[in-house]
Amino acid sequence: MPRNLSLINAARAADALAQALSVRADGGVPLITDPRAPIADDALAISLPEAAAWAVLTSGTTGAPKIVVRTADSWRVAFAPLNAELGLRPGDGLWMPVHQVSSMALFSAAWAQESHLALVIPETGDPGLNRAVAAHLTPLWLEHLVKLLEAGTPSTIDTVLVGGDRLPAQLAENAERLGLRVVPYVGASELSLVAWDTGDGMQAFDGVTTRIIDGELWVASQQLALDVIGGTLRTEVIDGVRWATVGDRVHETDGILEFLGRGDGAILTAGATVVPADVERVITAHPQVAACLVLGQPDAVLGQRVVAWIVGNAEISELRAWARSRLPKAARPVQWHRVNQLPRTPSGKIRRVVPEVA
Repeated sequence: MPRNLSLINAARAADALAQALSVRADGGVPLITDPRAPIADDALAISLPEAAAWAVLTSGTTGAPKIVVRTADSWRVAFAPLNAELGLRPGDGLWMPVHQVSSMALFSAAWAQESHLALVIPETGDPGLNRAVAAHLTPLWLEHLVKLLEAGTPSTIDTVLVGGDRLPAQLAENAERLGLRVVPYVGASELSLVAWDTGDGMQAFDGVTTRIIDGELWVASQQLALDVIGGTLRTEVIDGVRWATVGDRVHETDGILEFLGRGDGAILTAGATVVPADVERVITAHPQVAACLVLGQPDAVLGQRVVAWIVGNAEISELRAWARSRLPKAARPVQWHRVNQLPRTPSGKIRRVVPEVA
């Protein structure tokens, strides 16, 4: 009998995750859906391999989300290293505020159940910070957590595992100043955890082997997804080992990985190639910039022009000078826009679409 996805569409995160765990316990493959991101009928009708256990939506930062299908073991192998590093024991609370449609949320639910942790999901009027010892969240949610702590909200959280997007250095410093141990990691829905920084720089996660080909990171691990419905996962088998990449550009020095952003979405302007992540990294380093998005826009002369949208209090003239002293000419934004917020996915990643400017 063919196996199909079991769709879950509950408004409350606690309900959605509980239903997903129930489906999984019955041998099904749960997929928590998002009404704002419709899924094609042909993708939902696909017959799944027998080993399939979990299905999650990609973040959809550049277009329609895809469905990542994975085995139970592909997540399970990460739980023991996480518990050991974060000092988690059965009965401890794990604070997980991220929207239920995110792979981070379902991963956390599976992790908590397998490790006998108490999954703590904030509710209106009850953030639940005093019922957890660790948190798994995105940089956006770490910013919310910092604000709660600064406001005096009672908390027993001492460690935060942060992934899903680039972690601004200033935000990490603010969290550490409040007594939190910050453990950043890099991962992807298709690859799960790739690398983490436990205090000595960003290094490959336990059980992950890396290789760099033409500046692009390829990984081999038990955490690789089975399939990507509605998309593709670039893989290659070398000497019987399955390697995969999602296009992360990295630089490695003595085992320390510096992630430079995805190679896709490059801006071709006046004969030069500009990688948006490189420009965003420089702009967000400004102390008065909270978030930044850089895209290429059509230009009759340049082919594409570099355009930046920023959230923060920095003056545009100041940002132009900041960019001028730190970026090559081709990479400096030609246009700047200030916005109150940038469009984000449910998990908190910045969507790579043109924001609305008031």
